[in-house]
Amino acid sequence: MGAEETDTDLREEIRDIVAAILEVDIERIGPTTHFWEELEADSLQGIEILSALERRFHITIEQSALADMRDVQSTSDVVTAIMKAAASHGP
Repeated sequence: MGAEETDTDLREEIRDIVAAILEVDIERIGPTTHFWEELEADSLQGIEILSALERRFHITIEQSALADMRDVQSTSDVVTAIMKAAASHGP
C-alpha cells in the first residue's frame, strides 16, 4: 500500500468520523469543507472529533491542535504528523 493510498484511506476515515459526529451526509464533506463555518460544528463536537480520532488511530492529540483541524485535509495533516512522530520514537 503506497503513501498516497494510505493518505486517501486516512482522509476517508476522518470523513466518516466527522459525518457521524456532526450528523451530516458524508457527501457534504469534501477535503476542504470547513468544519466550523460550513458544517457549523461547535466546540463540544470538535472535542468529540478529537477524541474519536485518538481512539481510532491510537494517538494523543493536544486540544490546542483543534485550531489546526479545520477540514479533512488539515485534520489528516495533524493526524499524520502525530503518527509519524510516534513511529519515530518507537513503542
